[in-house]
Amino acid sequence: MPRKKRKRLNEDEKESCLLTMPVRKLLTCVVPCYNSAAYMEKAVDSLLPGGEEMEILIVNDGSTDETGAIADRLAAEYPSIIRVHHQANGGHGSGLNYGIAHGEGIYFKVLDSDDRLIKESIPGLMDLLRQHAEPGNQADLVYHDYVYDQPEQENAFRISYFGTMKPGVLKTWDESRRFHLWNQFVIHSLIYRTQLLRDIGYTLPEHTYYEDNLYVYQPMAHTRRVIYYHAPLYAYYLGRGDQSVNEQNILKRLDQLTEVSKTQMTTYRLEELQQLPKHLYKYLINNCCGQLFNVCALQFIEDSERSHRMNREMWETVREFDPALYRKLRWNPLGRVCCLPGRIGERLLVFFFRFGRKMIKFDRSGS
Repeated sequence: MPRKKRKRLNEDEKESCLLTMPVRKLLTCVVPCYNSAAYMEKAVDSLLPGGEEMEILIVNDGSTDETGAIADRLAAEYPSIIRVHHQANGGHGSGLNYGIAHGEGIYFKVLDSDDRLIKESIPGLMDLLRQHAEPGNQADLVYHDYVYDQPEQENAFRISYFGTMKPGVLKTWDESRRFHLWNQFVIHSLIYRTQLLRDIGYTLPEHTYYEDNLYVYQPMAHTRRVIYYHAPLYAYYLGRGDQSVNEQNILKRLDQLTEVSKTQMTTYRLEELQQLPKHLYKYLINNCCGQLFNVCALQFIEDSERSHRMNREMWETVREFDPALYRKLRWNPLGRVCCLPGRIGERLLVFFFRFGRKMIKFDRSGS
């Protein structure tokens, strides 16, 4: 039989085909929401400049207010960009777990529902991710600067990682520069490659607070190729009394913070960390010590029999897990500050902790 001639498409038909083809998602941004009706729309709106190449995944975590209805309305308005998942309450970690498992983007980011991305920085980020979208040229980790928003002023305080790595260039950890003690990552400053999180089977604990410390520390040991995006991309809001970072709220959940810290310290033995690239190894040690600094200070702020017992048990857990890691952490500069002797030592630690928080007005309300 004669071969059927293939129809040649004219320019309008080609354009129509292109418009109906699904757009590859460069970035999944998961927005965990719990009773966030008062502010979540501002968070989602800040993501829209990412366009069709960004997937906005709203996870309604058992809200009892209008959060679910708002999420559904936004998804109806932007069906090719926004997806919504409704679930029983499982906590912040549960929302991240859903996003990791179901996100369609090559890269993965978390946006808390009371925060925002800085719209002017999004096009540059998407350009960077587009350049590193193909297998073999992808980064395991993209990190970026961030700012703090306050009730009377946006962009009130900027945290920059300038000097740690050449911006905009795919590098290995061996090619990075030294990360100092103050160059600490937070969940707001990180974008992981989605498949990396899946390949290591990464999940976060549910029904607990402060699990974001684990999200920074645990997957990072598996990263090798890194990009620094030198722009203030994330704006973290400070000003609500019910925020989990408020000192009084942390003290109410001090047991959860202590357990998260114990989990972090017992993830990798010192021998495992020492096999990593030098700058990554040193960063992870500093990250552990930064976490211990914060937790010990809060335990001494509570200054109760319970909190001092938590402190002893936390350090003992590390020592039983790996004596070599215990010694390494105790002799780190931050570790030494955590273990200054006597009541004077405890008060000094608390002073340094509160001074740092005061500099960025962490406890503006509710304290």
